[in-house]
Amino acid sequence: MAQALWNEASLKLAFLNGMKENGDPNLVIKTFRNLNETATPEQIYAAAQGLASLVTYSLYSVERNDISEIVEVEA
Repeated sequence: MAQALWNEASLKLAFLNGMKENGDPNLVIKTFRNLNETATPEQIYAAAQGLASLVTYSLYSVERNDISEIVEVEA
């Protein structure tokens, strides 16, 4: 049997910095580590909006990335 042990989480914000010649968005990515494990989607989005208000670029996307270690558990 295996179990996932939460290790860390990060918040990844993508900001729109214009368009590339081929029409794809040109994104500026900022990552914030040590996100609280219990942070809710509402709290994360509110924090992202607060941070975005300090930046001249438009907020394009918000991601939460969790890292867990998978370990074997004795039955």
